[in-house]
Amino acid sequence: MGRRMAAWYAGSSAVLLIVATTSLYWMIAASLDAEGDRWLGESIEYLRNYQLRTGRYPAPEDSPADEARIRDEEGRVIFETPASSDRLPAAIVPGAAGVDHRTAAGRWYRALSRRADGRTYEVCFDRTTELALLGRYRHYMAFVLIPALAATAVAGVVIARRGLRPVGNMAETVRRIGPERLGERIAIGGLPTELDDLARTFNVMLDRLQESFGRLERFSGDIAHELRTPVHAIRNVAEVTLATSRTRDEDREALAACLDSAETLSRLVERLLFLARADDPRMALDLETLDVAGELTAIRDFYGPAAEEAGVDLSVAAPPRLTARLDRTLFQRALGNLLTNALTHTPAGGRVTIAASAASKTLEVSVSDTGDGVAEEHLARLFDRFYRPDRARTAGQGVGLGLSIVKSIVELHRGRASVASRPGEGTVVTLHFPAGGDDETVISA
Repeated sequence: MGRRMAAWYAGSSAVLLIVATTSLYWMIAASLDAEGDRWLGESIEYLRNYQLRTGRYPAPEDSPADEARIRDEEGRVIFETPASSDRLPAAIVPGAAGVDHRTAAGRWYRALSRRADGRTYEVCFDRTTELALLGRYRHYMAFVLIPALAATAVAGVVIARRGLRPVGNMAETVRRIGPERLGERIAIGGLPTELDDLARTFNVMLDRLQESFGRLERFSGDIAHELRTPVHAIRNVAEVTLATSRTRDEDREALAACLDSAETLSRLVERLLFLARADDPRMALDLETLDVAGELTAIRDFYGPAAEEAGVDLSVAAPPRLTARLDRTLFQRALGNLLTNALTHTPAGGRVTIAASAASKTLEVSVSDTGDGVAEEHLARLFDRFYRPDRARTAGQGVGLGLSIVKSIVELHRGRASVASRPGEGTVVTLHFPAGGDDETVISA
């Protein structure tokens, strides 16, 4: 890349130098031609005025042009200076630009012809010195251009190397980064402005990659942990049963324990499969217009017996005639997960409330409780897969996928989930479903 860049720089510089010097040369040559033609035109005007004023033609030494020749209407020569036949071309087009003519002696003359008062005036002047000056200029151009082209090639190599050195350093840093060195970053200091944004973008990307690798490692460890527990339970029960079982009732108890562990495994696998499908951008939602208050009431009625058994008051607060275009099954599942969490962490005598409201074409559904609450340091990761605060890592409290599923469902609707909590006061999880597409997600009467 450095060689190509240097070649492009040297080539473009060479083209610019050649074009500039050539253009300057032609401008000087054209200017000299125009000035010579103007002077010859003035000489013709002098000859014409002199003849009109005196009735005769000037002597050769009085003529401003070096040589002159005048023809009548039939083309016959009626006046000429002694050396005009050698220094003036035999035929000159009247009215055209001047022409350069070389004599037998090797000298150059500029000749011009004009027609006036029925006569044709032809004049010339010696421009050998001018053309010699232009010839020397061309030689000087060659002497200057050759070293200049060599200098631009060297400068191109130097500039390319210096310009690409930060790129090379960035590439070397990126090549060193791997799974075992994800913490390394591109040094920003000293980079040119053109590469500063690129380096910062790379570092942001690396931050995301490091975070993703960390989540993947934690995810893999959590899967192994969650799978190991029911598998070991099934294995232990089977081994104990095979070694000690003597009655049919004991076998039934062992099989029930195995079935319970198998159901735990099945729920875990089903949740993981759902999260995998939710991550697929091709997953389509089955949207339909729902009566939000009616859906929340139905969900409250379904979880009412569990809340009553736990001694928790479960209520709904939603305005009537509030409708939304949502996937009914996923919406119910998200709220079911939130209610399960709320009822699990709310002591007897507590309260769980399902609320809904609409603002700026956005539906907000919240589940609040007066339970244990969550410490602030856990809130940022509460929706991560398999994440559970330490106090929740006890038997029978799930595997930490419920809130991850809730977040995935809301994001499938192009929304977001938020949580607010204070230890000892309770928790509020809010789902925000925004308007989108041609159909409004929320329609409030």
